[in-house]
Amino acid sequence: MYEFCINIGGTRHCFPIPSLIDPEAIHIPKPHNYPPFELAITVLQLAQVLPPSELSKELSEVATKFIKNVQKGLPQGVELVQEKTASKAA
Repeated sequence: MYEFCINIGGTRHCFPIPSLIDPEAIHIPKPHNYPPFELAITVLQLAQVLPPSELSKELSEVATKFIKNVQKGLPQGVELVQEKTASKAA
């Protein structure tokens, strides 16, 4: 967590910055097979629900790049698609 801190009259005052994520509410579902990939998907989902900003754009780009690298490394015949695309193909 981050705080803004300022000295006023020789006394340090800090004000916490609220977080969008409550760490106590995070429950990683099993199986936890490939944490970096699962984290990239989570970051991409978070970036998609944030208001448009330079930060959300960069988060989305980094996560998308990682996911595309995973796609490139899959064995022949294995495909990684977004859920909406996967259900339309079925």
